[in-house]
Formats: sequence, C-alpha cells, structure tokens
Amino acid sequence: MKAFETYPSEKSTVQDRITGVPITQLTNYLGHSCHAYFTNNGWWDSNRRLLFRGDRANCANLFSVEIESGEISRLTDLPHGANPNFSNDVNPKKPEAYYTLDNVLYAIELDTLKVRPLVTAPDGFNIHGALSGADGKYVYSALSEDLSARIYADLSAGYIGMRETFQAHPDSRILKIDVETGKSEVIWQENNWVGHVNPSPARPELLSFCHEGPWNLVDHRIWCMDVNEGKPWQVRKRADEHEMIGHEYWHLDGEHIGYQVHRRDLNASWFGAVRYDNSGPREAPCVPLPSPDHIHSNDFELIVSDSGSSIKLYRYNGTDFDRARVLCMHDGSFFYGSHHPHPRFTADGRQILFNSNKSGYCQLYLADIPEDVTSLPYLEQK
Repeated sequence: MKAFETYPSEKSTVQDRITGVPITQLTNYLGHSCHAYFTNNGWWDSNRRLLFRGDRANCANLFSVEIESGEISRLTDLPHGANPNFSNDVNPKKPEAYYTLDNVLYAIELDTLKVRPLVTAPDGFNIHGALSGADGKYVYSALSEDLSARIYADLSAGYIGMRETFQAHPDSRILKIDVETGKSEVIWQENNWVGHVNPSPARPELLSFCHEGPWNLVDHRIWCMDVNEGKPWQVRKRADEHEMIGHEYWHLDGEHIGYQVHRRDLNASWFGAVRYDNSGPREAPCVPLPSPDHIHSNDFELIVSDSGSSIKLYRYNGTDFDRARVLCMHDGSFFYGSHHPHPRFTADGRQILFNSNKSGYCQLYLADIPEDVTSLPYLEQK
C-alpha cells in the first residue's frame, strides 16, 4: 500500500489489571491517536486495517494501522495547523474514505492516496461528517448554519455552547452526495439543530439523524428517513415527558436502531432497540443513573459502555440486562470529545475497540472478549 510515511509497529499486549483480559495497544506515540466516533466504521481491507486520526509531528493526518503486523501508514499530507474532520467511515464497496477541511468535503482513495474534492459548503454554512450509504454510491453530510458570529461554541471541550446552539434553531440540511461526480442535493431541511446523520449499513435507502441538544430539552431525538422520498418519521417517541433518549446507532443488520433511555426522576435507565419502522420494540432495564454514556452493540444480546473508568459489558438475559460486568479499565478522561473511549464491537463480536488517554496522550486499544462473559467480575457499585 502506498503511504507518505510508515512507522514500525507500536503494538504491545498486556493483561488488564482488574480482569486479566488481554488488551492490545495499537499506537504508542507522544501525540493523540483516535479512532472514529462509535457509529462510524473505520475498518477496511477485509477488516485487516483500521483508520485513525493521528496528531504526529505537530500536524493532524489520517493514518491506517495493519492489525496483524502493527505497521502504521500515514495516508494524508496536510499542512501544519490544518484541522481536518476525519469521519474515518470507509465506503463499503471500495477502499475510500472521506474528510472535511476548511468547509470542503474530500474523498481519499486508500490504495492510491488520490484525493478529490466532492462538495464545498455554501456561504454561511458549515459541513459536518460524511458517512457512506450501504451501496457505496452516496455519502451523507449535515449542513448547519454558521452561528459563530453570535454564539461561542466548543462542543468538543465539555459541550460549551450546546444549549445556546440548540436554542438558536439553526438552519440545518442533510446532503446526499454522489461519490463519483460530487453532485449533491439537499434531501432535508429544517430549523432545528440536526446531527448524527447515520446511514443504515445494510439498507441503502435508509438513514437516521437526530435533533441535537440537551436530551431533556429536544422535541424528539431519533428520526429516520427514506433518502429517496425525503420524509422523516419519528423513531421511539417519548412515553413520558421525563424520558431522555439518545446515543442511537444501527445494529449490524441495518434494520434495527439501538439507543438508551434515562429517567432522572426514577433514577433508572433502559437499553432499547427498535426496527426503523417502529415495529418490534425491545427495552429492558440496565443500570441506574449515572448513565452508561456511549453504548454500542451488534445486536440486542450484548452491549458495551464506557462510563466512569472502565469498559463494561451488559448481557441480555431474556428479561433485563445483567449487572454491568467489567471487561477492562480504560482509565481515561472525558474532557475532550474525540478522546472519549467510544467503545465499539468488531464485526465478529470478539473484541472491543476503544480510545484511552490514560498515558497522557490518546491511544488505540483492542480488548478481547472472553467466550463466557459471565466469567467477568461485576462492577462494584459505590
């Protein structure tokens, strides 16, 4: 594979200090290395390689690590001071990924490193994200009205400005972009803060998005739409005004959406999943507040979360979820957004990928899941 620069393996494997589970550290550099947000799939080359953002030599670039050998390749050659937003989401039909820089969306061919611009945000708007549909023909991005002249926001640093942005009801649009021609069309527009535009990994006509903002204040969180019809519908309506719903994501089947529900008034939480058309809802109690924070799963049977200092697994027992079991300690902080652990199951369900800045710099880790998850210790409740 072509690369601007290669680094020898930085891999090491240790046993977790609490559970003894094998943990493979993939990066070890005096600069941050972060995998994608947990809804984005950065695996490619038949899952033999993983994309990540790396801050090396005083510059942010896109990197790829080969899991078996550990060799790291730098795939972009951006100038010092550049602040790209790598979605790290790989096109399912070809080795290609997408990123934004200076309000331009680019495609990068991972084999040749050829970069081409796809679309430029119109004046007065910022472009966010770029995730590929299941057929690989289109990527989907969010356009948001630029409010920087009247609202100071730094969402990655403790969600500064989140409430103010939500209350401003910015002009928000969803773009459908042809990856070959760059031709784009607005398939949805509204005056609400739209975020987390996530295409189904199996159904090319489906995507979900959310009304962003404080979970207890948004009118409705999870929306789904047929990209050909452009008519969104609500998924999992509130059953009570006290419910807070969020952190939605698609299951591997591309038809079910996972999420979590919290009730502060009851000190209670649930994990849930529902088909995109609101059929077959499943919800079960998990742990009381504070929240499990970011969650992910391939289905409804085993869920991972990252709250506190540990990576935890929750097994569905047919009625509710077992108490949280500790898979390993991440020992990281949640101060800066991209340094959150953001745990994610591998496609085969055998490992958990996560970030941790426990060493001072954010690094990438893979934790092995034991065949019998009931062998893991329960989380000690304080």
